[in-house]
Amino acid sequence: MTEDRDSSDAWLYATGVFIVALGWFVMTMCRTVYWWDSGELAANVQVLGIAHRPGFPLYVLVGRLFGIVPFGDLFYRINFVSALSAAFALAGIGHFVFRSLRSSLGADSLWERILPTMLAVVGIGGTYSYWIQAVRAEVYAPNLVIVVLLLGCMWRADHELEHGNALEGKRWLSAAALLGGLGFAVHNATFASTLPAFALLGVYLARRHRLGGSLWLAVIALFALGLSVQMYLPVRAGQDPPLNWGWVSDAGSPGWTGVAGADAYREILSTKAGILAGKMRLVGTLLFDQLEWALVVFGVIGLVTLWRVTRRWTLVALGIILGNMVVTALLVTEFSDTNADVHGYLLPAFAACALPIAAGMLAFWRSLMTLIRRFLPTPAAQTILKVACAAMVILVALAPVIIYKPFCDLSDHRLAYEFGTESIATLRPNAVVILAGTNWDFVLRGLRYVDGWRPDLIVINRDLLPAAWYRQWLYRDHPELAAIEIPSDSTKLLVREWGVELIRSGYPVYWEFTERDVSWSKQMAPAGHLFELLAQPVDALAPNLISEQEDFERASRFYNSPDRIQYDFDAKLVWVMNLYRAGMYYESRGLLGRAKEMYQRALSLAPNEERVLAAFLRVDPGMRVSSNPQWLKRLQDEAWGITEDGDDAP
Repeated sequence: MTEDRDSSDAWLYATGVFIVALGWFVMTMCRTVYWWDSGELAANVQVLGIAHRPGFPLYVLVGRLFGIVPFGDLFYRINFVSALSAAFALAGIGHFVFRSLRSSLGADSLWERILPTMLAVVGIGGTYSYWIQAVRAEVYAPNLVIVVLLLGCMWRADHELEHGNALEGKRWLSAAALLGGLGFAVHNATFASTLPAFALLGVYLARRHRLGGSLWLAVIALFALGLSVQMYLPVRAGQDPPLNWGWVSDAGSPGWTGVAGADAYREILSTKAGILAGKMRLVGTLLFDQLEWALVVFGVIGLVTLWRVTRRWTLVALGIILGNMVVTALLVTEFSDTNADVHGYLLPAFAACALPIAAGMLAFWRSLMTLIRRFLPTPAAQTILKVACAAMVILVALAPVIIYKPFCDLSDHRLAYEFGTESIATLRPNAVVILAGTNWDFVLRGLRYVDGWRPDLIVINRDLLPAAWYRQWLYRDHPELAAIEIPSDSTKLLVREWGVELIRSGYPVYWEFTERDVSWSKQMAPAGHLFELLAQPVDALAPNLISEQEDFERASRFYNSPDRIQYDFDAKLVWVMNLYRAGMYYESRGLLGRAKEMYQRALSLAPNEERVLAAFLRVDPGMRVSSNPQWLKRLQDEAWGITEDGDDAP
């Protein structure tokens, strides 16, 4: 009867967590396209394509199911998948912690379970790492759902086997095997980082309770069944979907190797121990900074407390945390704590921290209550102090929410949408757009395939041109290009020469200007965020081109949003780099005043960006930064001279 009541309380608590978390995540969710993978994933959901490696087949299929449900527009529905997944995972974590505190640590009082679990759930859910994955189209929150369900299955298997219910224990282990296979179809690398801990626990339970060989056959069969979702990739590739990363059905396509990223994994596994140790330190710092001092201290206390009563689950938690940290360190080639993907990789580690944090809070609460009863015998005084301590704990849990709200509340976020639509809205019909990286490319994929923006354009990522599968896909998706051979080398002048051939064939060509394009800037003219490629070099720009560009900048919603951009790391990078590169363009054309203006605007948001600062001092050597403490204020005051609405400032 007691166990039934405990289960009922746990489900009631989890339901409450789910409702509150879902409401909060939906309120702060992005309503449209976001940066990097979000646009590309949404586009693949729309067309049932094959996303960038490793393909994410289960995410694409689940997203497509939500895509056909009639509420909101398609971007809203696809972003909602992340909000729903994050809320469900947080509820699952709460349910697991709530029941574990009683079964492992004897927390019979409802308050002894509610308060520590609230601290763990709110503290983890409010971090930037967790929150930012809940409000944009990404694979990490759905991936965490599989991890949390697997955790719940293993806990139930352990619980049933310890109570002599071998049949129920086998069923839960079999369910865990199925989830183990399914997890590889969401984000295989981060999911695989949790499997060693779960697999070792499964082997331990099977040996401890002498489970028969038939269990292993069932485990293998169900794992293979879950893994079979991966067959979506070759089956769909054979149907030539509109978007197909790395698996074009021609003989020259890399197939499994290209989609799974086997070449990248070989490079990852060759990482030297010293480099790995350095990355592990950075990953650990990121984890520590997100949780803040109080939660880290509670987590350490909780690990010690758990070790005394349940060593196997302490080892499971440590195994998930350390395994996830190692895989994250291996996956990240250039570590940056502003990279949202790095935070997404670490979600399993955050989930595994929940039980130690709650256990540490429980130990602290019990010690505090002992002191209160000893030194404050008056019931009224005890109650007042208990309420004060509970309020303090709630504030500690809410601290990450308060800190990261400006960064994670994307309810009014339209920066990626504004940047993307401004880039292509006024381009000439049937133009070819040649980009130099995936971020801009992915934003445009989302806009074009999901929102239907400018289907007449041909958007090409020149960084991918060396890949044979990418050129094959371009020929297949745009057969009109077959008459003009696509170059296989994007680092030399071949792409420029190809662009000129496209112009001669009647295509307008627009270009993302980068540092490697300075030597032939005379063959480009400014066209909003992009530059138009010219058939022949032009020594001087027509005055009307400069005035039109200035009008574009004044009207740009993206350029006139510095207050919003400072809380969006990706938007800030795009904002600064585009202005910096535009400055390089004007500097190479001899328009030093215009170049200085671009550099000044970039520095107004990123005053410590060394490349931009060096360029600014190059065109204005009289500016002595080190001896002028007011230089940043001057930059910011003079940078735009226009308001957010695009009107001239008074």
